[in-house]
Amino acid sequence: MTFEELIADYDPQIQELARSARDLVHSVKPDAYQEVHASWGGYLLFKPIAEGGNTVCWVSAHKKHVSLGFSQGTELPDPAGLLQGTGKHSRHLKVKKPEDLERPEVRALIQAAWDQQPDAGVVQDNLERLRQLCLSFPETRETVSHGHPTFWAGKKTFAVYGLYSPSLAFKAGLRAAELEEDPRFFPTPYMAHAGWASLRLEGDVDWDEVRELLEHGYRQVATQKLKRALDGEAKPARHCELARDRR
Repeated sequence: MTFEELIADYDPQIQELARSARDLVHSVKPDAYQEVHASWGGYLLFKPIAEGGNTVCWVSAHKKHVSLGFSQGTELPDPAGLLQGTGKHSRHLKVKKPEDLERPEVRALIQAAWDQQPDAGVVQDNLERLRQLCLSFPETRETVSHGHPTFWAGKKTFAVYGLYSPSLAFKAGLRAAELEEDPRFFPTPYMAHAGWASLRLEGDVDWDEVRELLEHGYRQVATQKLKRALDGEAKPARHCELARDRR
């Protein structure tokens, strides 16, 4: 689906506001990767890299306004009080007329959101290292779910990259509460209730620790057969695949 198809059913005024919001983000970050999602009413997502980066900001159309959202909005300076929302991380502002997008405070919010992000090359390198670790376990595969690389052990997911920040979300189980006492960890949005935790992949990442966390997550969802294979007690055929075409 294209962005134009996403907004096609809205009034012309809303369509134009959505285009203007998109163009404003693009003017601040010309190399941002844009991705359209039809779920939850439809969004245009802006990311540092294709198919792997976290969503930095988004545009969504509504009946009477357009929303310009920020995944880590609670961390943005907002002296004008433009941001709305009650979630733990995300915030948005409502655009009801073209003049709303002309306010310098709106551009400043977009700029601040991108200034928080690591270099796109770092994001890509982190994804590649994480991918190698996840696909080293028995019978794992990768898909893209809601725009994020998602890793499966058999029929269940055990890790996701890039939810709300350059981070690793994994199935922590009973360890979730303990891990969240460490400031590097935070409850995984929408998944914390199921025992998921997220580790920020920033600065000098301890990849030995990352592997241990991934193995822990893998064991939380793996079948007994897969656990035996992981422990070397049996040698079934190992199957590691990417469930999407990277050409």
